[in-house]
Amino acid sequence: MFKARNIVMGLIGAAALMTSVQAQAGDMPFMPRGHGVVAPVGFADLCRRDIETCGLSAAQLAFLGAQTRHNRAPTSSVGLASARTIEVSATSDSASDASVALVSVEKIEAFKIGPVEDFVAAGQLRDIAPSEAPKMVLAWYDIQERDQMKLLNKINQQVNRAVKKANDSDLYGQEEYWALPRLVDGKLYGDCEDFALEKRRQLIAAGVPESALSLAVAVTARGEGHAVLMVSTKSGDWVLDNLTPWATPWADLNYHWVQRQVPGTGLWTSIA
Repeated sequence: MFKARNIVMGLIGAAALMTSVQAQAGDMPFMPRGHGVVAPVGFADLCRRDIETCGLSAAQLAFLGAQTRHNRAPTSSVGLASARTIEVSATSDSASDASVALVSVEKIEAFKIGPVEDFVAAGQLRDIAPSEAPKMVLAWYDIQERDQMKLLNKINQQVNRAVKKANDSDLYGQEEYWALPRLVDGKLYGDCEDFALEKRRQLIAAGVPESALSLAVAVTARGEGHAVLMVSTKSGDWVLDNLTPWATPWADLNYHWVQRQVPGTGLWTSIA
């Protein structure tokens, strides 16, 4: 009787705790934005040498901001105790050091409308928003959540399995180098941002609008700089992570969030 009662009370307590956690995560389904910040140096370098992978139009390069020493912290989290050296030649690509104008606070504020309105209703953003049909954007938000999650989990797990974890210093001889996963001896290698860029590429190919996708930078519980792909749905912002097999609500991850891209643009904001 005593054991049975303890079991019942334990189950009730566990259910209450789970409900509490879900309620806390549900209280903030969309990641709150702060002020405009300079884009991560790795992202800016990527966009200046490979605009197709970066996903921006040439006109948006001016919104990347001037790169300075303070924002050069690498995003290299691969969840490995030590990286294995891979014999490849260092890349010959070099990023431009040219400075560009910083983004104005007013331009950032213009994007703080709402998860759907950001992408279709803001006429004043047409000069820098991705050129895509509103019908495609709204279609993504009209899809049943279970179908959205099925696609997100499929792509997340598919890329996590296909790409082997390796640091930028091993692959490119540089501390920070954002790119799609690199093919070496028939296998794909990359670190966190490379996983995120490949997931972004595959989701766009699957029909997800670019304006629902953004990159984000965080610090893990281990203190490593980390980059992930974020996907906006009608229910909130979800994270596709090379350290996690399932699409996860952003608030459920034990990360210190640093900054996030405004979807489909060269603009980045801090996290409020």
